[in-house]
Amino acid sequence: MGRKDDYSIQLENVTYLTPEDYAGTTILFVIQGELVVSLSEHDFSLGEDDLVVLNHNEAYTVRGANDTIVIRLHITSPFFTSYYADYFQLAFDCVSSRIDPGREKMMTLLRKYLAEMMIAQSHKAESSKLEMQSALFQIMLLLTRFFKKELPMQDGVSVHDTRITRITQQLEQQFDEPITLQDIAEQEFLSTSYLSRYFKKVTGLGFLQYLTQIRLKHSLEDLRTSSANISQIAQKNGFSSPKNFTTSFKAHYGKTPATYRQEALAGGVAVAEKPEMLTTQTKRVAQSPSILARLASYRQAAEQVHFVDEAPFEKKTISIASSKPTAIPDAMHILTIGELREVLKENVQTQLVMAKEELSVRYVGIRHLIQGSTLLPDKETDEKLPTSSPYANADLAIAYLKKLDLGLFIRMEYQEIAVDEEAFFEKLEQFLRHMMHVFGRQFVSRWYFMYFEKHLTVIPKTELQRVYVRLRAVLKRFDVRIQVGSYLPFSERREAPLSNHEWMAETADQIDFIAFNANQNEAVDFSKSAHEEFMVTRDYVLSKTRKLKQYLRSHHLDKPLILINWNTLTGNTRYTNGTFFRGALIFQTVLAVSSEVAGLGFWINTELHEDEWKERNIRLDGLELFHFFNGKRPAFYALKFKERLCGEIVACGNDFVLTEFEDGYQLVLLNCTHFNPLYSVEDSLLQDYRKESHIRLKGLLPGHYQLRTFQFDRDNGALYSTYWELNSRHGLDQEILDYAAQAAIPKLSVSDEVMTDDWSFYAYLDVNAIHFYEFRRTI
Repeated sequence: MGRKDDYSIQLENVTYLTPEDYAGTTILFVIQGELVVSLSEHDFSLGEDDLVVLNHNEAYTVRGANDTIVIRLHITSPFFTSYYADYFQLAFDCVSSRIDPGREKMMTLLRKYLAEMMIAQSHKAESSKLEMQSALFQIMLLLTRFFKKELPMQDGVSVHDTRITRITQQLEQQFDEPITLQDIAEQEFLSTSYLSRYFKKVTGLGFLQYLTQIRLKHSLEDLRTSSANISQIAQKNGFSSPKNFTTSFKAHYGKTPATYRQEALAGGVAVAEKPEMLTTQTKRVAQSPSILARLASYRQAAEQVHFVDEAPFEKKTISIASSKPTAIPDAMHILTIGELREVLKENVQTQLVMAKEELSVRYVGIRHLIQGSTLLPDKETDEKLPTSSPYANADLAIAYLKKLDLGLFIRMEYQEIAVDEEAFFEKLEQFLRHMMHVFGRQFVSRWYFMYFEKHLTVIPKTELQRVYVRLRAVLKRFDVRIQVGSYLPFSERREAPLSNHEWMAETADQIDFIAFNANQNEAVDFSKSAHEEFMVTRDYVLSKTRKLKQYLRSHHLDKPLILINWNTLTGNTRYTNGTFFRGALIFQTVLAVSSEVAGLGFWINTELHEDEWKERNIRLDGLELFHFFNGKRPAFYALKFKERLCGEIVACGNDFVLTEFEDGYQLVLLNCTHFNPLYSVEDSLLQDYRKESHIRLKGLLPGHYQLRTFQFDRDNGALYSTYWELNSRHGLDQEILDYAAQAAIPKLSVSDEVMTDDWSFYAYLDVNAIHFYEFRRTI
């Protein structure tokens, strides 16, 4: 395969061009000037850098000026179908001037490979033939993966009928046998006249013409390399006689087989090209230094464009009129930092500012308020007015939070209260009295207090209930607006809590809210590899939330829910936790759960989260927004994209959200992928989960738009990947860490689009990628 008669490529001045025959695919790439192409009574112009694919069995005319220079590549149908069985059932929709957005980089690659074929041809180096065929196969791959379209029904002939594919494959395999049109017709239960018409209509060639081209192609190798005589070669390749072979060979190649053999042995040109038809007016153009420089520029333009491996393809139509507009869900965001004194750290303050401004965080989660190290011990002093205060650190921290307008969400643990209950409540009352005095009733009245006892406990429910009631009474004495609720350890599998925690159903009138955890990592065993093990985690957080709500309603505890700790699948080591990119999973969960709960919790950063329990293993029970050194984790950007949504949701599915706002539209595409995070280091597996989508938007207001596209995936915004690329055996210094934090951001591209009410584009989504499109109307 791959001999010269399978394809031809040349640099030409084209003034007029029509098909030499209808058997093959032709690509025209304009290097200079302009072409006017007529297809099916439709004319369009191609300027410099434009290209068009002209399909098999397609009538066309092409007109150009005297200075128009074009690369013309022709690939024969028998050659193409020998590598791509469905060739005759499809066509290639490829006109650079009118492609859907999202295909630009594929066009850049086509230009590159066409230029490489021409450059290789001009060099005539030892490796030129290999270079040309390598580029040719890349072009064929691009066409079949990214530009194919189904052909419509033609005069009763269905292109979806696999009969032609079956026949052409049989001809490739049995070309050396005395096969006839009648043999194939009987095999296919058709009349010879119908098969003849049918074959010509689909392939553009008559049956015998097609078979002859295959036989001629195979005969070339024998003429070049074997010592067999012409009669033997004719018989070996299925020709009925040497005379028939010679006649067919000369008609196709313009010389006899004997002449071809003599030239091949003498090192001459392998095959003479088929004479041009009289109606075609083209002239070869020499490859001057300026032309070669132009061709090289196409290779340079494609340096940053990588070939997209084949991915599952889907077509999706999103219509504004398909559903009633709904509000974008808005749950309050709580950012847990551990002890209150952490607010005094400079990096925590920086992170709090970003979380407040970019993620709409409204509350800061605090633990160990009374028994921790934030409140200083009382000191004996002989001063009339003490100059030291146990609340010195707390005052500084809370003053900073008040300046940011961030309230407190305080976790009150039964185990801390029980150590010395009387002393605990005395200190709590003193603390609240001080806070009311210093920061004012209005600020303190916004605070939340969450009573907490772990899932597995030996404390009787009556004791848990008693302490909660006392805690609530103390807090409400200061201000009835203070929210007091309890954490409820709820089992998704049992759809109920353990009996120790059932006291809440008896105290419903004294509970302002219910807090809970939902962690997908609870549902699987990371040591197992079965795909089914990890599919159970799909929608786990949403499922647990809804089951909890159902349980609460059945026990007359229909209270606001706060999902204080939650997570997607992560992997159970820091390495797999980092390599398993999960942006889309986080965004999908945040959007879905925000409509079910009043509040949603996050951890501020990895350092404080892992330090909370002084354990060696990483924590899996919460999402951190920041890594060490202020780097932003995927949860930060996933939440930021959710907060960027505005207007109303006008269409929504498992893997997309479309909103409409005053100045345009927003579209989010997701590629949510559930699998064992331990496999996230296997590139070959990750390739299988990439997705190619052809998106069709219907019902948009036509007009001119600026399109902003954010691409968020492993290579665009993932902090761990950037760290890994910059790491060395000597570690990461501050300069590298700062650079990584700045470089790990989603990719932004901007374009101007003229949109109709039925507009489409292509998108290529990596594993768990988020693509955020914002269409802004221009005046």
